[in-house]
Amino acid sequence: MSAPKSSPQRYIVTYTDQDINAGSAAQVLNLSEDKIQDGVSLLESDQPLTANDVLHFDGLGSSSVVLTASEVESLKHDQRVVAVEPDLEVHILGADAALMNGHATDSNGSTDYYDSEDALLEQPKQGSSTQTPGFEAGYKQALNDMQARMLEQMNNFFQNTGTSSNSPILKPFQPVKPVLPPIQLPPVLLQPVPWNIKMVKAPQAWPRTKGAGIKVAVLDTGIANHSDLTISGGASFVPGVVSYNDGHGHGTHCAGVIGARNNALGVVGVAPSCRIYAVKVLNDAGSGQLSWILAGMAWARNNGMQVVSMSLGSNSGPIVAYTTAVQQLLAAGCVVVAAAGNTGGPVGAPANSPGVIAVAAVDQNKVVAPFSSRGGNGNQVTISAPGVSVNSTYLNNGFKAMSGTSMACPHVAGGAALLRARYPTWNPLAITNRLRSTAADLGVPGNDPTYGAGLLDCDAATM
Repeated sequence: MSAPKSSPQRYIVTYTDQDINAGSAAQVLNLSEDKIQDGVSLLESDQPLTANDVLHFDGLGSSSVVLTASEVESLKHDQRVVAVEPDLEVHILGADAALMNGHATDSNGSTDYYDSEDALLEQPKQGSSTQTPGFEAGYKQALNDMQARMLEQMNNFFQNTGTSSNSPILKPFQPVKPVLPPIQLPPVLLQPVPWNIKMVKAPQAWPRTKGAGIKVAVLDTGIANHSDLTISGGASFVPGVVSYNDGHGHGTHCAGVIGARNNALGVVGVAPSCRIYAVKVLNDAGSGQLSWILAGMAWARNNGMQVVSMSLGSNSGPIVAYTTAVQQLLAAGCVVVAAAGNTGGPVGAPANSPGVIAVAAVDQNKVVAPFSSRGGNGNQVTISAPGVSVNSTYLNNGFKAMSGTSMACPHVAGGAALLRARYPTWNPLAITNRLRSTAADLGVPGNDPTYGAGLLDCDAATM
C-alpha cells in the first residue's frame, strides 16, 4: 500500500541567486510569469491571501508558494534553489511567553511611572506669597507717603480756617497690610526617565546624539496612536489588513522603548528623536507567518530603513530565508536587531541568523531573566538589555509594564539608532562591533552564551 499523500501547504523557496526577479523565479517554479505576484504589494493591499497566490520578494531572493510533497522534493534537488522551508508561524516574544516560563509580569497597566527623583519641582505652598521683598516694601512706602501728604494738607486747613488750638491734630494711622493673591508660577515639568533607560545610560549619550532623523522599522503587531509617540509611516503585511494600527499592544510597547518622545510625558525612549515606522507583520493576536515577516523585511530594505527591530520569532534553528533576507538588509546598510527568545533554551529564529544582533533580557539587578534564550546553534546572544518589568507606551494612550526579550530588543535598536546618527558613515558591522566592545561585562568574564558581550552602554558607545 502506498503512503497517504500529504496536503499541500505554503513554503518559502530561497534561490541561489539572491537578486532573482519574478520571471526567473517563475521558471524555477515551473509556472507562467503572470502567476507570480509582488509579495510586498499583495500583502500590503486589502486582498486576502489564497492558496493560488504565489508571492515573490524582490531583493530577498525568495518566494512564497503552496507546494505538494513531490514538488518540494523536486525543488530541493534543483541547483537553482538553496532551501525549501515551511512558512512557519511566528509569535511575539513578550509577556505571555515570559509567564509560561515562570516569570510573573505586571499586568495591571499601572501608569505610576514617576520615580522619586523624577518628581515635579516643588510648587509654592497654598496661600504663601511669592512677591519679592522689594515689591512689598515699595508698596508700603507708597502708602505711607500718600497718608503723610493727606495729613499735612488737613492740618494746614485747620490752621488757616482758625480752628481752635484745642482741636485735635490728626495723627498718622497705621497702614493696613495689603492682602495680595499669591502669584502661582507654572511648575517646571521634568521628563520621567524609567529605570531601564537609565540602566543603559541613554541620558548620558543625549548631549551627543538623540538619534535624530534615523529611520527605525518596528516589525511587530503595529503601533497605536499615542501622545508619547510620533509615527513617521509604515505598512501592514497581515493579509487583508491595510492599517498598521496595533490592536494588541506589543508593538506599541516596543516602539516606546525605542523612541518615546522627550516631552515631560510618560516615558522616554533610548533614541527619542529617531523616526519610528510601524511595520505590522503580526496580527492582533500576536502571531503571523514567516512570509509576512519577509514582506516586512523587504519593505524595510526598499524604503531605506536604517535599523530594523524584531521582537518576534519561532523556536527553530536557523532559517535560510531569514539568513538571506538579513544579508540583503545588511548590504543595504540596515542594522538588524532581534529578540533572542523566551524559552530559556537555544536562541530562536530570526535572532540565530548570522549578522543579527541577538538580545538577551536582564532584570533591574542586571541578572539574566530565567526565560531569556541562550546558546544553541547558529548566531549566539550578542548583547543584553533590560527585559523585566519594563514600563512603556501601550494601547488607549496608556502605559504598561511588560517582560520578555521583546522588551530587551528595542533598547538595542534604540542604541543602534544613536550610533547611526552619531557616526553616519559606519556600516552595520561597525555599529555591531561598537555596541559589543563598549558593553558592560556581565556573567563570566568576556563574551559568553548567556549575556553575550554584556549590558548595552549607550554612553560608552557614543563617545
